[in-house]
Amino acid sequence: MNKQVIYFGGIVLTIFDILFLIYITFCSVDASFKFNVIAFDLFLCACFWVEFLYRLKKSDDRKEYLKNNSFSILGMLPFNSVFMRALRFVKLAHLIKIFILIRDDQKVAANFLKKTYLDKIIVIAILFIVAVTVLVWMVDSNIADFRTAIWYTFASMTSTGYGDVVPTSSLGRLIGIIAMVGGIVIFSLITAIISSAYVSKLNRDKRKDFESKIDNLTSEVEKLNKKIDEMNKR
Repeated sequence: MNKQVIYFGGIVLTIFDILFLIYITFCSVDASFKFNVIAFDLFLCACFWVEFLYRLKKSDDRKEYLKNNSFSILGMLPFNSVFMRALRFVKLAHLIKIFILIRDDQKVAANFLKKTYLDKIIVIAILFIVAVTVLVWMVDSNIADFRTAIWYTFASMTSTGYGDVVPTSSLGRLIGIIAMVGGIVIFSLITAIISSAYVSKLNRDKRKDFESKIDNLTSEVEKLNKKIDEMNKR
């Protein structure tokens, strides 16, 4: 079977898994539905581990493979907790990265990710969001549930600051400060990387256009020289 089809299927299944996990986390569901979702999540984790171990076995440099896929391991841990469920986003990002690299015959995306570390920054951002959400939910009594914690984390990281959810404990406020500073740093990095890539593409296009014009002029000059030589021979 084509690798693109396999990884695309993995991406689709992971998205459904994440949606189901979010649903049972935030909504009241019956025990049988929750059991089925958790069973599906465990089955998907098992598939991830089979794929991971297979690629590890086939890898020429196993240490390098483990180094490059260390973040992916976090997204395959099957533990039934809010934190571990949120880490499925890490695995989803990893699958999307592999799918892009497989489709990219000229390795443009591979070079881009290697130079910018954008994939690692996105994974760190996901881990940061999950960590801040769980911590502020655990330490601050004014943030009663996980949904409120997520809302507070995103409002803080994006510097929106609606003020509808405010931590009251000193530790909760300290985590809020970390979320604000971390959000500024992460979003600034991502914006800078995307802007730099766009500017670089524009410069490459201009350079190619300039080189094309030079080639055309050179060709015209050579034609003129040939005509002049022919006229001189006459």
